[in-house]
Amino acid sequence: MRSRYRQSFFLALIWICFSATTEAHIDETDLNGDMEGDTALSSENPHIPEPMVFDLIRPLGVKQGEVEINTLVMRDPAQAHTEWAPEFEIGIRDNLAIEFELPMQNSRIESYKLALQGTMGRFFDRRAIHGWQLIGYYDREHGSYKMDSLYLLGLRLADQFSTLNMLGLRRDDFNPAGTFSGLFNSAWFYDYSQKVTLGLEFNSEFKSHGKWNYLVMPQIHLDFASHTSLQLGVGLSQYEARKTGLQTGLRLIYAF
Repeated sequence: MRSRYRQSFFLALIWICFSATTEAHIDETDLNGDMEGDTALSSENPHIPEPMVFDLIRPLGVKQGEVEINTLVMRDPAQAHTEWAPEFEIGIRDNLAIEFELPMQNSRIESYKLALQGTMGRFFDRRAIHGWQLIGYYDREHGSYKMDSLYLLGLRLADQFSTLNMLGLRRDDFNPAGTFSGLFNSAWFYDYSQKVTLGLEFNSEFKSHGKWNYLVMPQIHLDFASHTSLQLGVGLSQYEARKTGLQTGLRLIYAF
């Protein structure tokens, strides 16, 4: 019975998100003129860069047929392994995108990830844009599933400053022992030039029994060509029982 209620809840959530996406009306007027900036955007209009670690599935306001491939590589110098994740992202229709990802540790595939993202519209005189994201994971080692549901809000604060924020829930397993965690992610950006963006990303997960995981990642985004971008970052993280440690990362992006 509990399993049936959980399935009904997530089906209803998906239906609400799809309905909001279908009804969204996106104005094509470019708020930022001919600003170029970052190849990897969380929103093209208004112009808002994309976080390096907790990235989006193409920009909010995605167009049908847009395609992106990228890979995130994360390294903790105190650990003997490297975590990386190749991704394929495509706009399956206007304002709706899908992502396939393979989170890996060294040469081993740890899990499979499938995600959907929709755009709900713009407001504040087109200086704000919002949407939603649903992410499903299958853990190959434990044979378990988890799911994230997130609300996305991007704001263009000034000509050179912007922010992207995410708020949501994570269900870490679909069995009676599974629990919910709170998610809050916030990234702040400064457009230093048309080809260089500086950012500070803060990702956090509030687990049961007072546990708190977080990552603070200063980063720089570099545009090499009209379709290619490189993001680099060095920061601090704390996960589960581990002490605070150094994290280095990079994401290479190519958008078609």
